[in-house]
Amino acid sequence: MSAPASTINETGATTHTWEDTGGGNLWETTVQEDAEGRIVVAHGDTLAQTIRKRRKRLEQNDHSQRNRRVVRDMIRYVYVLIDASRWTRQKDPVLPPGTRLHCILQILQQFIRQYYDQNPLSHLGFIYVKNGEAEILSPLSSNSKAHSLALQSLAQVASTQTPHQAGEFSLQNGLEVAGRSLGHQPRHGSREVVVLTAALSTCDPGYILTDTLPKLKQAHIRVSSFALSAELHICRKLAEETGGTMGVCLDKAHFREWMQGQSVPPPTLKDQVRELSCEMIRMGFPVRVSSEMAESVHATREKTILARTAYICPQCQSKNAELPVDCAVCGLKLVLASHLARSFHHLFPVATFIESPLPSTTNDDVPMTGIPSASVAVSSSSVALKMDYLSQLDGKLLISAKDDERCCFACLRPFHATAAEIISPTLQQDGEALRMQCPDCQNYFCIDCDAFLHETLHNCPGCLRK
Repeated sequence: MSAPASTINETGATTHTWEDTGGGNLWETTVQEDAEGRIVVAHGDTLAQTIRKRRKRLEQNDHSQRNRRVVRDMIRYVYVLIDASRWTRQKDPVLPPGTRLHCILQILQQFIRQYYDQNPLSHLGFIYVKNGEAEILSPLSSNSKAHSLALQSLAQVASTQTPHQAGEFSLQNGLEVAGRSLGHQPRHGSREVVVLTAALSTCDPGYILTDTLPKLKQAHIRVSSFALSAELHICRKLAEETGGTMGVCLDKAHFREWMQGQSVPPPTLKDQVRELSCEMIRMGFPVRVSSEMAESVHATREKTILARTAYICPQCQSKNAELPVDCAVCGLKLVLASHLARSFHHLFPVATFIESPLPSTTNDDVPMTGIPSASVAVSSSSVALKMDYLSQLDGKLLISAKDDERCCFACLRPFHATAAEIISPTLQQDGEALRMQCPDCQNYFCIDCDAFLHETLHNCPGCLRK
């Protein structure tokens, strides 16, 4: 067995490597400054390597990136379990600038918009846990404004409390509250719980594996967990047994990516696939009406507001404030045709683009009309060459990307002279630019368009052109 690593300090005493303080500050050794005054990280991943790692992680976590036809539920019922205990009232250098709870609420505000954009027919709800008790912050609904206001109220209350007033975290109580609410939802939709916790322990009244886990599996509730500090074994066990996912926070960007992955409908559980049967779901397409005077309109089942614009339910003729929503009077699901269309793109995902090497570019080549060849050549050391690319444009536009393989099919920008390179030429210090190719239409796309087509548009313009 090899001996543990050790060093000798100034006094001559032998210490362990993790106890050595004479190696200098990590910030001073890794973070440096280039000639133009920009901050660069020494010995870090290049932009191309970072993009490759992100694409690989998305392919592992998102089944739609694997080109597999999987069964998914178009209607989802998701509860987000928020840890509001004393563990989240502490500041974390990985999640600046506020406390962990502040970071959670900030990411959830973005998650709400992403969730309803990807799942317009689904419902979302929030539960917070503190002092060993769980309460519903906002019930399951399709009202994004109500969820945003609820999160803002939680942030205001948390700012006035000390960490000792928040108490301990109870995972079992949170799952029991979410399970009782999800158990009454229709079986044609998926039932999910997303746990966001920073606690290193859970204070429960019973045993989760024998008391709560069988109920979750019987109700087909999927539990996914994300730990902001360290992984809890019970959270990992619940995710494995119920078919969910488990993640541990690396930084704020990783936290945001993981939450964005939760907006994509997961594959249907295996035991549910065997029980699949066709069920007719009644939906209504309301008519939008406007009036000069404000009228009473249903915002929720318990609340009415004054508004000039409303949507009339085709079944009971009641007026509702927004869409999509379940009618406050008869319960009919009111949607638009665009909501149904946006729900189908998860069933037919865009094929994963393949990385394709760029053709060699020299100063003697003329890549396209109106753009000098010298401006397209890769040169990370010359800023003037990049600015020359902008100054020498003669106003001519590239009509089709078929004219040259060095430009993106969607945005028509040269791969060697993207906007990111022009603004910050140090991004391509390794002289490497990425080009993605659609396996179906064989067109080439830049990395920005690749992310936009897969994450937002969900369509390939080259395939639609056929």
